[in-house]
Amino acid sequence: MIPMGAEKGRSEEILVPAGYARAFAVRKGGFFTVTDVEGGQIGDLVAFNADDLSEKLSPSHTRLGLYSIKFRVGDALRTNLRRPMMEIVEDTVGTHDMLIPACDEQRYLVDYGVEDHRSCVANFEEVLAPWGLSRAQIPDPLNIFENTAVGPGGELVHLPVLSKAGDRITFRALMNLVCAVSACPMDLNITGGDRITDLVVTIEHGD
Repeated sequence: MIPMGAEKGRSEEILVPAGYARAFAVRKGGFFTVTDVEGGQIGDLVAFNADDLSEKLSPSHTRLGLYSIKFRVGDALRTNLRRPMMEIVEDTVGTHDMLIPACDEQRYLVDYGVEDHRSCVANFEEVLAPWGLSRAQIPDPLNIFENTAVGPGGELVHLPVLSKAGDRITFRALMNLVCAVSACPMDLNITGGDRITDLVVTIEHGD
């Protein structure tokens, strides 16, 4: 079991610097909001059950649970054990992705020939290490604000991010959570544009 740390009823704000990640805990019944500070920035989100780190947010189980590749306010995101983990309570954009894996070093090297580029997987590995989590335990993310479509032939299509400055999405924790958000460092295609910017996570720890 992971100690929750923050006192009940307390709120805090965490800056997620452009291209980096931050990890944090949220009590059951608490809320956390991810805000796009300047607009056009994707945030990769992973989450774990703080009382059993083998249970984690699962986009694939969420897709099946919703029978959809999209989610809306009121929907619950599910774990690899098919249990509701967090509920969407506010969403000012309505466009996110549950299909694309987190970028890693090989993504930049194989697809773009770029070495030593920051990546979301490396970011998660760095910030989740204090929680005792390794790279092998990191699940596929929920890609906040990422705009992905499925074409008529089943092809995946990357589209420009629609979020503007101040846009946000808020989640209610349905269990004690350990989360991490990465301000995705992808700057080599239309997905992230050519300028990476900050995100802010605001946590309301509940009563």
